Amino acid sequence: MWYVWRSVGWWLVLCVVITAAVNLLLVAHVPQPHHTHTTTPPHRASHHRATPQPITSHHKVYLKGEVYALRDSEYHWQNQRNRSGLTPFLSSLYTHLAAVRAQYSSTSPVLRTLVYSLWSDLTKRSITDDPWDLARKWATPRTLVPRSAPGLGDVLGALSTAPVVAADIGYKGTQLKATLKLKGGQMAVFKPKWYSRTEVIEGEVYAGADRHTGEIAAFHLSRLLGLSTVPLTTARRISLRQHILPVATHRLAETFFTRRGGNVCFFGVCYYCHKDAFVCDDGQGLEGSLSLWLPKHLPLAHIPHPWARTYNHTRLAQWEEDPQYCRIVLRSVLYHNPTSPRLLDLMDAAVFDFLIQNGDRHHYTVISGKPHSSLILLDNGKSFGDAEVDHMDILAPLLQCCRLRQVTYERLEALSGGGLSWAMGELLSVTPLAPILTAPHLAALDRRLLHILAALAACKEQRGGWHQVLF
Repeated sequence: MWYVWRSVGWWLVLCVVITAAVNLLLVAHVPQPHHTHTTTPPHRASHHRATPQPITSHHKVYLKGEVYALRDSEYHWQNQRNRSGLTPFLSSLYTHLAAVRAQYSSTSPVLRTLVYSLWSDLTKRSITDDPWDLARKWATPRTLVPRSAPGLGDVLGALSTAPVVAADIGYKGTQLKATLKLKGGQMAVFKPKWYSRTEVIEGEVYAGADRHTGEIAAFHLSRLLGLSTVPLTTARRISLRQHILPVATHRLAETFFTRRGGNVCFFGVCYYCHKDAFVCDDGQGLEGSLSLWLPKHLPLAHIPHPWARTYNHTRLAQWEEDPQYCRIVLRSVLYHNPTSPRLLDLMDAAVFDFLIQNGDRHHYTVISGKPHSSLILLDNGKSFGDAEVDHMDILAPLLQCCRLRQVTYERLEALSGGGLSWAMGELLSVTPLAPILTAPHLAALDRRLLHILAALAACKEQRGGWHQVLF
């Protein structure tokens, strides 16, 4: 039998050789990873990045009504109300959406120049020795930051690093915040982090606590849109134990406590503030947004928004039921001129709020005593809650009035075709504690911009031409 065992042995050796050869062939065909060697930090090379790519991906749409949803949401299925003041306009918007998507499928050639200009303002430093004074000089009733703003990097840099010399409770409102005085006398508002970047806020458009990332993104978006009426805002990490508590007023310090493990927390003073809803310093500091307060020569006035919600599921506002509601608004002395700055400011604000999904602007803010003041877009924290859901009723002012500034429309066109998400990504990349918005939230901006352009296309058809829509 020895010859049988010898044959088996040779057969096993042959199998081993064949197996080894096959493995070598497979390894040779496995694609090797591409290694990227970066010699310059991303924020220094931002303006060298590739141009934005056209929108090519399409997601399944689960809802296309008062809520436009790219995910199956039981809450939104159950809470569709088919409000008569919105239904005809939304139907027309969706009719135009496919054609608008095809029309604006590529990016504008002017976009890179625009973004590089804004990016340069953010990154260039040592332009001014007194950033607080520069910001005060910039602020007017119509704009808080000029379109070309050398020194902006110095102001935001000081906002993110200047020592805190005093701390107090926040101004009136429903959300937790703290008022900080920075070295040099500048006042600022700190809104703490409540959620991770990826957390989804389910429910009504105004659900949840303020998102500090929304405040930061709103500032950069306002500059992209050419509005520049959002207070200067940046990200900052602050030690509650070392930087806030030692300089806090008694009424703020009373809301501080130490948890088991040594982390310092606080719950503040506001309408919804209570000791069971608090934020904590994790030992590395508490992340949040810090917004520059407006100078004293620009006192604020708060006016009820004509398209405010009732915040009551059993009672609708008039604009939700009456498709002719804009005619009622136009009878007001504030808006009686169809091309008045105030009415067109409300249209710009509707575009802005829809992009960030802020459905909580129950009042709007202007400079007191200045009839031609722009809307100052404060309190943008109820934004970027759900990247796959668009609350279409935020567009009600634009849908019902069919008016918009020509320059705003042109800027929206320049940001179409994937340009808005790319531009926001570029500007936010140089913000402390970046990334600020996740990729789904950036992509959502492109989708919502197409909805706005579709609404305007429907307006053009309804009114008989752009001359009746753009001013």
